[in-house]
Amino acid sequence: MRPAGGTGTPILARAALLTALLPCRALSPTSFAAQPSYTQSYLVFIKGAQAGNETVTEQWDPQGNFVSTSESEIFLDDGLERKRMAFVTRLVLTKAYAPVSYSYRYTSGSSGDRYEVTVKDGRIIRVLTRNGRASEASLPLEPGVVILDFSVYHQFDYVMRRYDLKKGGRQSFPNFIPLIASELPLAITRLQDSQIEHARGVLPVRTFRVEFVGVWSASLATDRDGRLVRLAVREQDLEVVRKDLIPEAAAPPREPARPAQDLARPRSK
Repeated sequence: MRPAGGTGTPILARAALLTALLPCRALSPTSFAAQPSYTQSYLVFIKGAQAGNETVTEQWDPQGNFVSTSESEIFLDDGLERKRMAFVTRLVLTKAYAPVSYSYRYTSGSSGDRYEVTVKDGRIIRVLTRNGRASEASLPLEPGVVILDFSVYHQFDYVMRRYDLKKGGRQSFPNFIPLIASELPLAITRLQDSQIEHARGVLPVRTFRVEFVGVWSASLATDRDGRLVRLAVREQDLEVVRKDLIPEAAAPPREPARPAQDLARPRSK
């Protein structure tokens, strides 16, 4: 994978990840509503080497909206140098997991590049700030729209809560991608149940095929609560794994990266 860029122009550099980094998850909205808060961490592997991490915290605000905040750090190497991309996000959803607002801000570098998304009056509006200059894009709000941003993997959880497990099969969603202020069809297909062997035992999982239609596809595993366990984009040599499944997991190193060989691959029942 080519690097997503250095600290100088992160928004432009991040476009290089458009066909590389992404996330998804499953179950009904009511299953999570009883839990007021939640924190989880994930490790990101590229070509089998640990390259980054993501931590997410979720809670319900006083207005009854679901609020998800995250911090991410990814190191990308083009063979000449290793570059760091770090960012924070905040996603607000209704009780039915429909988008209310979303923000993404780079914390690496000094440019302060960011974008903000709001849903208002039947439209979805994105304001992009790059090198201190802001530009706005606006689209009609499509029924059932979701926000699944590239390289923000925990957001697969919220999309999968819109997936109808009883219906099963291939289900499609209009996905608004803030970086390009456009919608890209997202399709999710439920496959057979499986299990993942790890250091502490065996974890039953549901497996899915995720498609960014016309771009790439990935395999997704969730636990029985619909929480993201593992995402694999084989075409990009990208893998995202829940941190507690990796023995003695550590922060992404700046020296030679740590291989992901300790994690057993999902095995069908």
